[in-house]
Amino acid sequence: MIRFKSAKMLVVSTATTYIPVPPNKQVVLVNHINRIFPAIHESQPGSIMLDYDFLGEQTEQILRRISANHFYQKIKIYCYKLKSNTKTDDLLRTLGVQHFIYGEEVKQPSKTAQAISNILEATAVGKLVDVGY
Repeated sequence: MIRFKSAKMLVVSTATTYIPVPPNKQVVLVNHINRIFPAIHESQPGSIMLDYDFLGEQTEQILRRISANHFYQKIKIYCYKLKSNTKTDDLLRTLGVQHFIYGEEVKQPSKTAQAISNILEATAVGKLVDVGY
């Protein structure tokens, strides 16, 4: 599990619906590439989530610009991708990405999480049946 320490998070994507964003974060959504750096200066986030599938080849340019500027030095960088690719991931990690979140992992909950959710659902449904709903 990933720990997001900062209160503000800048998400660079078309939408936050498929990207796992913690519920206790103040999220600033940027859906246009030209708005990334002005949004960083306006909101001063502690972390940035980049959607690799949305940015594509421009992810490398954005990461190089972030790593070249000392103002962005303390910002944690996360990258969301649908699939892992060792060659691409190694390059992005070298450019400053601290952690990757893969869509394959997000869509497939663990067996333990499924078991817990089934137990909670059965308990809730049982209580609703007892009450008469």
